[in-house]
Amino acid sequence: MSERHSHSQCPACGEPVQPAWRICPACETRLLAPACPLCGQMVKENWKRCPECEALLICGTCRRRLPKDTQQCPYCDAVADQPLQEKISRSPAPQFNDTVCGLEMIYVPGGTFQMGDTFGQGTESEQPVHDVTLDGFYLGRYVVTQSQWLRLMPENPSKFEGDQRPVEQVTWDETRRFAQLLTEAHQGRYAFDLPSEAQWEYAARSGGKEDLYAGGDLIAGLAWYAENSKGHTHDVGEKAPNGLGLFDMSGNVWEWCRDTFTPDAYSNHSAVPNPLFEDRLLDDRVIRGGSWHLDAWSARCARRFSCAHDFMGAGLGFRLLMTPKRLS
Repeated sequence: MSERHSHSQCPACGEPVQPAWRICPACETRLLAPACPLCGQMVKENWKRCPECEALLICGTCRRRLPKDTQQCPYCDAVADQPLQEKISRSPAPQFNDTVCGLEMIYVPGGTFQMGDTFGQGTESEQPVHDVTLDGFYLGRYVVTQSQWLRLMPENPSKFEGDQRPVEQVTWDETRRFAQLLTEAHQGRYAFDLPSEAQWEYAARSGGKEDLYAGGDLIAGLAWYAENSKGHTHDVGEKAPNGLGLFDMSGNVWEWCRDTFTPDAYSNHSAVPNPLFEDRLLDDRVIRGGSWHLDAWSARCARRFSCAHDFMGAGLGFRLLMTPKRLS
């Protein structure tokens, strides 16, 4: 655990200091040894993660060190108090690092793309190809791992255990509960949820490019699927990322989306931005991306499939979307 210096003078320049001060006001020498904001483990200035609990040590937005005994960046809190127009004018940070579970979130700029089976290889549920416009959002660089899941949930349900493997055998309802707990842990500053299937497909295709798989048209280097997985999941991030720096959006595990599944969902996508189809009277929810035990056809970016909201399987996980609530 870190300790404050008991001296009344800065050890570097001799300036009088008080016990509660973190730095010397004259020479900026640190008076408080850096520590993990979550577990208190002493850390080094150049470390980005705590070796004890894996918590992030540096704010993903402003890149400053997170102080001890806080999970919220105080410097970004000051930014959040700025007038709305001033906040909107700020360019979104390219990456957001969650300090509660250690999720890395990549900013996906908004845009318009053609959603659906542009290659003519899919099913009727992937038609018609249609224009969709989306606002920008943050999406997990990886699916949620088992170590991240256990930061908020009581037990690991996964069949293929491993800290850096995807958490699987989780229901749609459980993933929404995890997102809710994470939102609450951030005290309302950020909202976490599953992505819509439009957001998922747009991100998988590197911002709407005409990619067959997430990252290009050659699957072997991009995804774990039936021909190379050896019958199990793998640690996240071992295959190549797509054009946005997102990993495993094709293969490894299917990913829950927020939408209710219907075969004709695209006829319900109106001309308004950010389409989302929800019907509480229907049980099935959209899953995307394919899995370790399925063929390459199932790992296509346009592939749509479904599971009942209370289904769990060893090939089914999730990744989260984040939006800053105070900007919404």
